[in-house]
Amino acid sequence: MHLGNGAITPECVVLTVSAGAAGLAAAAAAARADLAKRDKLLLAAGLGALVFAAQAVNVPAWAGVSAHLVGGVLLASLLGPGLGACTMALVLAVQACLLGDGGVAALGANIVNMALLPAALVALAKGRSTIVMALLAGLAVPLAAGLIAIETALFRPAAELAGWSSFAALLIGTHLWIGVLEAGCTAGVIAALSRLTEPAAMQPRYALRTAAWCLAAALVLIAIWPLSSGLPDGYEASALASGQERLLAD
Repeated sequence: MHLGNGAITPECVVLTVSAGAAGLAAAAAAARADLAKRDKLLLAAGLGALVFAAQAVNVPAWAGVSAHLVGGVLLASLLGPGLGACTMALVLAVQACLLGDGGVAALGANIVNMALLPAALVALAKGRSTIVMALLAGLAVPLAAGLIAIETALFRPAAELAGWSSFAALLIGTHLWIGVLEAGCTAGVIAALSRLTEPAAMQPRYALRTAAWCLAAALVLIAIWPLSSGLPDGYEASALASGQERLLAD
């Protein structure tokens, strides 16, 4: 789902960077109290490392297409929408700046799609049960794919938009199934960590224990990274199948 530098026009870069900065400012304001708590920061560090590692491991979703965990709803659910969005934004920034996973110019768009959108869904939810969060995680993925279809089309001349409807349909359709996988992974992680992240248990020793388990899981994922699927992800596969290879330029 990470967009590269060539995926969006310079005008869209300005628009998405502005939207991302405004959204993160609002998220930071909402998370101000959490940012002063050592236990929440420990938990954010552990969960951020887990999501960072999980995004590096692609698994086959079906024939010819791979997928990886996004984790935006997961972070917003366990950390709160504000701190969750900030943590995901930091993950995306490190990936773009240090690993080249996602373009620096497209960082604003990736933050909007993978950090702010999931956090907004969690903030608007009536409750935060595991089932509700799983449903939101499944919904966030195709909604983000819809945003990608819009962002990659904005400010382009009509001549470059030939076949765009095919690209958008493939992109959203592919991510409907990937959303099902995201929902299952999100439910599983939340269920596994729920006892350690309940508000009543949010004391430093519990946060430290949870962070330690998350870091251990992240190390396992990093160890199996060489086995990650080499198949194109949903975005790449949709671009290739619809003749929009230009969107993959970085």
